[in-house]
Amino acid sequence: MFEKPDNWDSLSPKEKFALRLDAWESSEGMAFESDEAKANYERRIRRLRNALELNGTDRPIANPGVGEYVLRRGGLDGEDILYNHEKVFEPVMAFNREFQPDLAINGFVYPGEVFDTLGLQTYIWAGRQLPSTSTIQCVEGEYMTADEYDDFIMDPSGFWLQKYIPRIFTALEPFKNLPDLPRLTEIVDVGGAAVPFGMPPVREAMQALLDAGEAAMNYVSVLGKTGAALKAAGFPSMSTTFCKAPFDFLGDTLRGTRAIMLDLYRRPEKVVEACEAYVPILVRDLTQACNERGLTTAMFPLHKGADSFMSQEQFDTYYWPTLKATMLGLWEEGISSYMFVEGSYDKRLETIVEMPEGSTTWWFDQTDMEHVHAVLGDKFTIAGNVPASLMSTGSVEDLRAYCENLCELFADHPGYILALGCGVEQTTDEHVETFLNVVKEYA
Repeated sequence: MFEKPDNWDSLSPKEKFALRLDAWESSEGMAFESDEAKANYERRIRRLRNALELNGTDRPIANPGVGEYVLRRGGLDGEDILYNHEKVFEPVMAFNREFQPDLAINGFVYPGEVFDTLGLQTYIWAGRQLPSTSTIQCVEGEYMTADEYDDFIMDPSGFWLQKYIPRIFTALEPFKNLPDLPRLTEIVDVGGAAVPFGMPPVREAMQALLDAGEAAMNYVSVLGKTGAALKAAGFPSMSTTFCKAPFDFLGDTLRGTRAIMLDLYRRPEKVVEACEAYVPILVRDLTQACNERGLTTAMFPLHKGADSFMSQEQFDTYYWPTLKATMLGLWEEGISSYMFVEGSYDKRLETIVEMPEGSTTWWFDQTDMEHVHAVLGDKFTIAGNVPASLMSTGSVEDLRAYCENLCELFADHPGYILALGCGVEQTTDEHVETFLNVVKEYA
């Protein structure tokens, strides 16, 4: 829990961010395995903090993104990643102890039992619709119809509860019968509002939620054990919560890719209004999450704003304004944004440079890093962009050369993180060791 000081409202965003980092960095009260583990933890987290605050680091930070490889290296398959979370602990701890990474490398697992209990329809996964060799696969659909924009714009939370949730979870389909709770204003409204909760289908849906909550608590408990052990062994983690750009929430989640692109031509004003309706909700909810969990950063995977997905004019009209407003709203609360730029942003760099200095980290996938260096300079923390193909199928020599070139390019940068363009599940220990060791040569 992050406790705001009494003078919070008088502080600048950078000062607020520094206070959040102070609380995150502190090792007070933590139990470490040894004095060496404590020293390693404090050194690593201080280096990361210096990179995030652009204070300069003794060398670049390596963040290889090989979490799924770690699990598969330990003998786990996709079904284990969905259902057998107790198997995660040993391979994760063994890998981190052996390779001594700058940041904890954990395996990302999914709550398969929660999916089953609620009847999730937006994905298929290993152990059910997919073979155990796979993990998950998105199933796109129009979960908000074209004629429902006004309903969403008027009340996003109500739309989510009464329409979107019943459509994506079969067990929660009865939620379409829930009352409009903002009408609950006087004593005469109480009885009518309570009626749906007495209906057998709604009661069954509520029980499904309780069952899913119990499964989720078990899932979190197992993962929490691994996270705590990694800290105790001297490995800090990024302090992030998850978010998406308002346009991506609309396009990925509600309308689907095909529909949202048609909407840009058929109902462009509604797209803008819907994205704008999302901004205050995201800022409020993400701020609350960071306060409750003591987090410092919101991580955004950027999907539909890539160069190859929309024109610069469309980006400037539909994507960037509400993404920028969300990031600025968070920054006012001392929360930085960690932007995972999927695809290429070569044409967007002159736009994203508008953000305040030090407010964001930009993690690039396929963007030209020389262009990044030239346009963004040292205004933001920079991460990326080692191709996943090099990590998976390239030679060790080519991987080393690519990583060395990036480190040389950003040698004068006060906050550079060597990272893959995206995560990999297939690589070798030799590739991982090469990736991690390149940065140590600059110490």
